[in-house]
Amino acid sequence: MDDPRAEYYLDDDRLREFVATVNRLADDHDGIPALLSALRDPFEALLDADDWLPEQYRNLPPADYDNRSDMGGDIAQWLLYRRPGKLSISSLVVPPGVETPVHDHLAWGLVGLYQGTQRETFFRRVDEGAADEGHAELEETEVRHAGPGDCYELVPPDGDIHSVTTTSDVPSVSIHVLGADIGCIPRHAFDAEADLVEVFQSGYTNVECDAVDHDHVHTHDEML
Repeated sequence: MDDPRAEYYLDDDRLREFVATVNRLADDHDGIPALLSALRDPFEALLDADDWLPEQYRNLPPADYDNRSDMGGDIAQWLLYRRPGKLSISSLVVPPGVETPVHDHLAWGLVGLYQGTQRETFFRRVDEGAADEGHAELEETEVRHAGPGDCYELVPPDGDIHSVTTTSDVPSVSIHVLGADIGCIPRHAFDAEADLVEVFQSGYTNVECDAVDHDHVHTHDEML
């Protein structure tokens, strides 16, 4: 039986089965690392399947579409499912040659590539105080190249700050399974060259969010 708080923006049997698996495994595991480890195989199976994600959610919206996402660069972030305050599943579509802002997630989860190829550049903060807005110093820690089916676990603060560039001739599509309503929570965008950070709300292409509360940035340690 579906959770009455669940919101499906893509009504698909495979997606519903995956959400049920997430909820079942969350009940069986006490800690986030153990949960993510248990979810790897089901998530990789979702990435490998080519029959569940419609074309709309693998592409940019039409020119006349009211794109509510604030990721910039004509980037689309399609919300597929959410359980408000607990879990969201979305597809991030980045056009060829376009780079996302440097940003964090402030949420545990799994991120995997469904289509195209990407270069991901990871950073960590090295300034004292770690203010939410104003001065922020970043140090580049790693560059990864990803193709379809590649995925990784996200347990902040490790590996939580990154930017993504599409390196393929087609838009890259990554699937995000995160322990937060990722498009609507307040989190951080960075200007690595200017050593600046600001609170931002990435938004979703297809769903409205409430106004961002700059005084209450999300925390990342809550289970389902």
